[in-house]
Order: sequence, then C-alpha cells, then structure tokens
Amino acid sequence: MYLIIVGLGGIGKNLVDIATKNKNDVVVIDQDEKRCGEIASKYDVLMIVGDATEKSTLEEAEASRANALIATTSDDAANLMMCLTAKGLGTKRTIAVVNQEEHVEMFKEAEIFLFENPDMTVANHLYFSVKRPRIKDFLTVSGGKAEVFEVVVSEQSHAVGQKLSKLRIKDGIIVAIERNGDILLPTGDTIIKTQDLITVFTKAKNVEKISSLFAP
Repeated sequence: MYLIIVGLGGIGKNLVDIATKNKNDVVVIDQDEKRCGEIASKYDVLMIVGDATEKSTLEEAEASRANALIATTSDDAANLMMCLTAKGLGTKRTIAVVNQEEHVEMFKEAEIFLFENPDMTVANHLYFSVKRPRIKDFLTVSGGKAEVFEVVVSEQSHAVGQKLSKLRIKDGIIVAIERNGDILLPTGDTIIKTQDLITVFTKAKNVEKISSLFAP
C-alpha cells in the first residue's frame, strides 16, 4: 500500500514503525524538521517537512495515488482539513484521530473513518482493568452499548468440565476459545477447561454476569 501519515507524535511514530515493517510505501508529513530528521534516519520513508492542510503539500506527497491518508495530529480542525483535501485529490481512504468528542459528528458527516480521543480510550481501558480484574482484554462496540471481552477460566469456575450448551448463556455469544495456543470455534459440545481464554460478545450490561461464570 501507498500510505501518507501526517503527524509525528506518539501515534504517528508507532504507525510509521508498523507500516514500514509491513513493507508499505510510506510518506510522512510533519512541520517539525527535527522530528522528520529523526524518522528519516531510522526508516526508509519519504519525508516532507510541511503543512498537510495545504493542497501543494499533499500534491507533493502524491495524494492522488495514495491508498490512504492517516491524520494523527492533536488539532481536529487540521485533521479534518487535510482529510478533505486529500479526498479531493483522489486519496482512496482518509482516516483521522479525533481528539474532542464534540467533533465526532463532523468527521462522520464528511465520511472520514475516525478514531475517537486515544487518551480517553487508554484512560477508560486502565479504569476498567482495575474495576473488572477478571477481564483480560475488551473492546467496546456501538459507543459502549456492547463489548467483546476475554476472560480466563479459573480453577474455581463451575464451568470447568461442562459442555458449553449446559451453561445456558442466553445473553451473549462465545466467539472463540484459545487453548494451548490453538483457537477453537466452539459448539454446544465444546467442554470448558481450566485456563481456557474465552472470547465473548455481549451487551455491556451483561459483562459482569457472563464473566463471573468463568472467573468467579
């Protein structure tokens, strides 16, 4: 893929690392010459020191042939402007970090794929990791109305040794079970074992009830 990454903060730097390791053609745009120099010394990318909200900068980056432009700056207005300009030049997909919740609808109306406030996402993840210690990992869906979460089956769970069908889980779906490094697609006859990593999809209100079946 041909990718344009704008912004060399924490997200942007990590994104450059991932994109280059996966053998993508990468152009990086940032207004800080020092940051650009640091990235250019570590990665095989095309660096442009400039303002990505300006059409001429995106033309220099050949936005017309880019598979995607990813805007990672802390300025929502700038992220929106560069995405709209890139779309006008022919970039196939535009993606942006949205730092302020009140700006989300604006990006949705412009049909820009977005990631909401990464700092808040991390803060929420840390908080719920403390509040719900039995949950190993989770992902919110539909604005927090539902979740996909992982829970490890403890020795104390009454589910150990039982068929999945006998647990009568009506408020969620067991998506997968990881066991000894293998992924199982569970059926009603699948027998639950200690240390199974269970992946569940359910409404947020049912997370505690279902997780307690496997890790009381």
